[in-house]
Amino acid sequence: MKNELSVLLALQDVIAKKLNDFLPQDFASISDKNVLIDFPNVDQMPMKNMFYIQPDYAEFEALTTSSDVSSFRVSVFILSKKDTKANLTILNYGYYNALCELLRSNMTLDGTVDFTDINDVTFYPAVEANPNVRGAELSLEIRYTKDY
Repeated sequence: MKNELSVLLALQDVIAKKLNDFLPQDFASISDKNVLIDFPNVDQMPMKNMFYIQPDYAEFEALTTSSDVSSFRVSVFILSKKDTKANLTILNYGYYNALCELLRSNMTLDGTVDFTDINDVTFYPAVEANPNVRGAELSLEIRYTKDY
């Protein structure tokens, strides 16, 4: 059954398992330890490069008596710290570009959803007023059929 939780878990799984295929050679690999469904907390980042998935809201339109067309809005935060400021900028844009390529090549999140679109991105040269942390926030729209 597809619902918001199954979509979040699919997004987490795709990022953790497939992002490395799109990273430049000199970038640190990403695993399930780097991708959390949670609100970002710079002070408690378990790894120096993190992807945080934060659900925003969902919209529904009736499709059948047992399903709706869902438009699920999700933010993905990319945070990098514990490096030089120049490297942090390179890391942040590198992880962002890799995520964009991954989502463009796997819009269905391995068949879990119908489409995943990146609506916009905001870049942060400092996070929580800390210039030693760089970040990006991607706004995704994930469309799928929600089953009841």
